Amino acid sequence: MRIVSVSVSAKFSEKELHALDKITKERGLLNRSELIREAVRFYVSLMSLETIPRLSILRAINELFGSSGKSAGKLIEEVRAEDEI
Repeated sequence: MRIVSVSVSAKFSEKELHALDKITKERGLLNRSELIREAVRFYVSLMSLETIPRLSILRAINELFGSSGKSAGKLIEEVRAEDEI
């Protein structure tokens, strides 16, 4: 597997940065970049799943953490819209 370097820029609120720092420390990662890398890998893996399993995982994540403020129904609609593209 060939590793390619990609730079990404993102804006986060202070609350989000605090959460990123907390998770980074809890997981024993060196910095936020490692956490973001893990999140991107998780997202890519999630998107490779079939629609029904992916929706089930999104629903479970939303119900556990619910920080997005979006209902499971709204997340399902968004995933279905992505599948249609």
